[in-house]
Amino acid sequence: MSSVVFSMDSSTLLIEIGMEELPPKTLKPLSQAFQQNLIKVLKEKQFDHGQSALFATPRRLAVLIDNCNHQQPDQTLERKGPSVKAAYEDDGTPSKALMGFMKSCGITDATQLVQVETPKGAWLAYREEKPGGSLGDEIQAILQETITALPIAKRMRWQNRREEFVRPVRWLAVMVDDQILPCELFGEQSGHHTFGHRHMTDGKAIPLTSARDYESTLNSAYVIANFDTRKTLIAQQLQTAASDLSGSLTQDEALLDEVTALCEWPEVLSGQFDPKFLDVPEEALISAMREHQRYFHLRDQQGRLQANFLTVANLISRDPQIVIAGNERVIRPRLTDAQFFYQKDLQRPPLEAQAQLGAVVFQQALGSYADKSNRTIKLAAFIAENLGTNIATAKRAAELAKTDLVSFMVGEFPELQGIMGRYYALAQGESAEVAEAIRDHYLPRFSGDTLPTSATSQVVALADRLDTLVGLFSIGQPPTGSKDPFALRRQALAIVRICLETKLSLSLDALINEAAEPFSDFDKREVKEYILDRFENFMTDQGAQWDSVRAVRARAFGIDDLYHAASDIKTLDQFRLTPASGVVIATQKRVQNIIAKSDNVTRRSVQPEQFAEPAESALWEWICTLDGAQDSSLTTRLARINEGAAMLARYFEDVMVNVDTIELKENRLNTLRHLNQSLTNIAAFNLLQGAET
Repeated sequence: MSSVVFSMDSSTLLIEIGMEELPPKTLKPLSQAFQQNLIKVLKEKQFDHGQSALFATPRRLAVLIDNCNHQQPDQTLERKGPSVKAAYEDDGTPSKALMGFMKSCGITDATQLVQVETPKGAWLAYREEKPGGSLGDEIQAILQETITALPIAKRMRWQNRREEFVRPVRWLAVMVDDQILPCELFGEQSGHHTFGHRHMTDGKAIPLTSARDYESTLNSAYVIANFDTRKTLIAQQLQTAASDLSGSLTQDEALLDEVTALCEWPEVLSGQFDPKFLDVPEEALISAMREHQRYFHLRDQQGRLQANFLTVANLISRDPQIVIAGNERVIRPRLTDAQFFYQKDLQRPPLEAQAQLGAVVFQQALGSYADKSNRTIKLAAFIAENLGTNIATAKRAAELAKTDLVSFMVGEFPELQGIMGRYYALAQGESAEVAEAIRDHYLPRFSGDTLPTSATSQVVALADRLDTLVGLFSIGQPPTGSKDPFALRRQALAIVRICLETKLSLSLDALINEAAEPFSDFDKREVKEYILDRFENFMTDQGAQWDSVRAVRARAFGIDDLYHAASDIKTLDQFRLTPASGVVIATQKRVQNIIAKSDNVTRRSVQPEQFAEPAESALWEWICTLDGAQDSSLTTRLARINEGAAMLARYFEDVMVNVDTIELKENRLNTLRHLNQSLTNIAAFNLLQGAET
């Protein structure tokens, strides 16, 4: 039992885990999960509380919770025993089942049981009052459950401990107001102390007089514990420093989060580099500064890259110039390498680089990047011809699309693939259309990214992704579960987005067949269904009704043109708002139920001369108008359905399908089969919600 004595019903709870420096890119999500997990566990254990505050620095995860109750509410526990009938023998003595149940409950008198009425009869039960546990009693379990559920990709061990965590734990502070809650984590006992800045304090433990003083205590020890407060301060300092240099910052939330996760007491400093490096493509310079040194770049009023950078130090230096000089000294070799690589790459003709792709393996069973390039050229020509764009330009762009993969620059900075290819193509005299396609065929690189804008770049982007997708399916390596090493989900979604958002009308079957031509025979339907699954998800994410998507996908001829299918889905969504939609939905469901029960009826063509009711003739004429409009837009065909809604509703009032006369019955069933097919040619209305049969 806890020895802590509380003076109030609720107080401020502090939990701080002190560690070695945490990975900067995981600090923010890890700290958020820590807070969410703790709140979830407290709720499950019925410790009510007020607001919570999250703190995260490179060396700590902490949560402060206001008005946290010290005690769980008392609970009434009920254990169900045997039924009343099974509880007693015929002579009224307790049965073995009852005796065993009472023994398990720790009682000897049956009068301590209660009778509970249930739908299955009367049962005996045992009720006991369980007093709620204290926060002190439960804190160890709360802490353990909280950290066990943390999303840690790579765990580590330290010293001789068998437990694993994201980094070695060095201290643990668990307090309610000014009192310690005894518990233990990774061998560290909870205390009422914390640690300040690693370099700006003497490294000794700092006592916490109260949980409420946590943030202010750390602030006096050169630690801004609140992540968002620290981030805002850095952003302000960056803007001030940029203004002092007459430059502007590019918004970079990911880099700002990363530098925030690397410091506890930030100080923004500026530096400069030799302007001669500005002759190197700016993307290479920015990558060298951002990826390797976490520097922020600046632009002048004309939007050109400046020969300056901003860096965030984790302390206030007595002599900032020494720190600045060190940063300038570190970045110079990086920029020198970039300059050297760029100049060397410019000396190599693109086709020479293209020939070297034969030494770079794309996928063991699918060959080299040279093999992939040759397939992409042929596929790009096919797509360009179907879209009416310049075939020669598309082929040239596809031929050079991957040449920068063997460049010195991309070898050092892989994130510049495509970007450097554009620079090299322009330097060698290629057209702007070809150069832009080399850069933009990688778009979109991630969800929500921009799309390739020029016709040629769209063609090459589609050809490159289709070759990858079809190739991997052809060798039996589609994505499985969480494994998708070639990012085929992203590749398929990119195909969908390019077709829909740039309004490209293409036959999916024709594209897949053309892409599959170089490979051995396989079931190409798997590729199409995989793309259509991504299409379905994308359309519903964009606000389309899921059953409208399914209804268009399940129509007789399915989906072949993604762009036109998307338009049809939107049209169907609008049609569902009309009264006619309810009639046709109910009608097709009813028709399918009728013909499903009549499979033994011979399928013949409809014989209009056998119609006995005017409603039959009216229905047949209407069906013929639907069939005659097969080449019309979906809007036109739905208008025909709207016109015939009243007639459809009246048909089943006037016509009895299952009559005794065999010929008449068969003709009516065949009419309904034809009606079902005519409707399914438009959409599978029976899949739509909104009407009962």
